[in-house]
Amino acid sequence: MDMRKRTALVGVLAIAVSLTGCARGIDTDDSGSTALVEEFFAHLEAGEATKAAALTTIDFPDEFIDDDFYRASDALPTDARIVETTGYDAGRFTATVEYTFDGAEAPGKLELVVYREDGELQITGWRGDTPITIGGIESAATVTVNDQLEYPLAEDGAELQLLPGAYGVSYDDPTGLTKLLGTEDAFTAYVPNLGGDEGQADFSFSPAFTPDVEPGLAAAVEGLQAACAAERFVGPSCPAELTASLPEPLGEAVTAQWFREPGPAFTLIDGEYHATSTFRIRFSDDELPITTVSYTGVLTRDTAGAVTFTPEPSSSSAPTAGGDVDEPLG
Repeated sequence: MDMRKRTALVGVLAIAVSLTGCARGIDTDDSGSTALVEEFFAHLEAGEATKAAALTTIDFPDEFIDDDFYRASDALPTDARIVETTGYDAGRFTATVEYTFDGAEAPGKLELVVYREDGELQITGWRGDTPITIGGIESAATVTVNDQLEYPLAEDGAELQLLPGAYGVSYDDPTGLTKLLGTEDAFTAYVPNLGGDEGQADFSFSPAFTPDVEPGLAAAVEGLQAACAAERFVGPSCPAELTASLPEPLGEAVTAQWFREPGPAFTLIDGEYHATSTFRIRFSDDELPITTVSYTGVLTRDTAGAVTFTPEPSSSSAPTAGGDVDEPLG
């Protein structure tokens, strides 16, 4: 055999042996990561939140991984099965898991990531594992999760770091003036969301005034305006801006038109809803200036359930009861 051909053949064989050796060096085992994911969901199904959380590197506050709190959920993940995996135990491993909730129309889906941390396989997160923020809005209501953890919405936003589950959420406004827009005041929040973007939690909700609040306020203010006219525009039912600008009662022949400005505006102060209705008032006597006035006061419900409006002293001194449009809080 020609020496050059023999040398070339030996080189090819050496390359083949080298490549074979490299292939044998790749660790394709994923059994440890698969078993870890299966164990995680087994603990969730059993309501063992503490044990499930211990398999992750996520820093859960104690109240969210309390077994009693987790078991109080509307439903827990069941029938979990791994439908897709990528990677191996030696590197980054991901598993897509499908599962169900009792009473839910759509299945749940979660993509988990497993890494080896300090020599131990651990779940380092999943899509949508960021904390959920509740609160920081103008509402007198409190949201309660699983009948145990309460969050006043008027306080700075609280962060909820939750395991996958179907959590019972209830909304309660002691004033009776608001409800949740587009859903019942008690609902199930899925973490992560079902039938949509699994990267989001189904904890979104919007408080709104009940349909009778704005008409009740309008009726109360109309009553004040009528009383103000009877008081010749300088009495206790009149806006403070008006009584301050008129030196004496107007004559019996003088009438007024009240032109509503955009609004009303609502604010929350010390757990009470305050409303401001602003008007431009024009008198039949053209020598009198057009004046911008407002009624500001507290909205409540009386014992019969009717909306009442009590003007603030600087606005007017006569408390008035009101008589359907949802008005979002904001």
